[in-house]
Amino acid sequence: MLTSVLGRCVTRFPPRKLDPETVCTRVVARLIEELACVDIAPDSPAWRDLLHGPETIGELRVYRGRGRVQKVVSSRFALASPSMDSHSVVVFTQPDSPVPHFGLDSVRLDQRVHLYVDLLPKRDLSVSLPYLDRCYLPLTEVRDELEHDTRFTPSLAPLRHRALLSPWHALYTLEPGDLDAAEQYVDRYVSHWASLLRSDAPELLPDPALVARDAVYRKTLYSRAVDPAWGLLDRVIGRDTVDDILTALSS
Repeated sequence: MLTSVLGRCVTRFPPRKLDPETVCTRVVARLIEELACVDIAPDSPAWRDLLHGPETIGELRVYRGRGRVQKVVSSRFALASPSMDSHSVVVFTQPDSPVPHFGLDSVRLDQRVHLYVDLLPKRDLSVSLPYLDRCYLPLTEVRDELEHDTRFTPSLAPLRHRALLSPWHALYTLEPGDLDAAEQYVDRYVSHWASLLRSDAPELLPDPALVARDAVYRKTLYSRAVDPAWGLLDRVIGRDTVDDILTALSS
């Protein structure tokens, strides 16, 4: 079925069984339709093919944000060997906004799905207890449920990498058939993040002092020096393609 969106013809597909792609695209749909924090225009999203040699293996999209959202970076790529289907969404709030960035990875690697979701802190939590309580304490219940859900196997990022994430980050592997359950947990992270986006709490008011910190934080977090996964991807999809993704995330 075809529907018109801003004068364009868009194919609307019937519901399908959840896969890593659908988990991410539904989050983007919420950003556009429910939260209205993303611009859809001729230049938003900006599209770029991801190449491995002469072959197109995926795409990189950068959406312009609205209000407290600066931009949304969405990437996907698929490979036959190793068998991989990778999807990622990162929502960057404005550099001076204390509202955390939102990150989601949904990746099928061989017969397992790797899931990561987090609210990336814009302040140093050890010296910002009211901010911690506002942004992260409400995630304790969903985080505890995840820890006790036997369908999800915990994964561990390297300690150096974990130091840059929030203590409430979720990193698990699961069977593809359990993606329905995973999406419910992701939805709860998104809903809490959305409540922060709408909040006028004093801990979340713009602070120009955050701009410099955010620039350093993003360049550090999205770097090969901190996250060894990027080095592994260099060998799988090529350094130039990885550079395209890292530039979109870190700038």
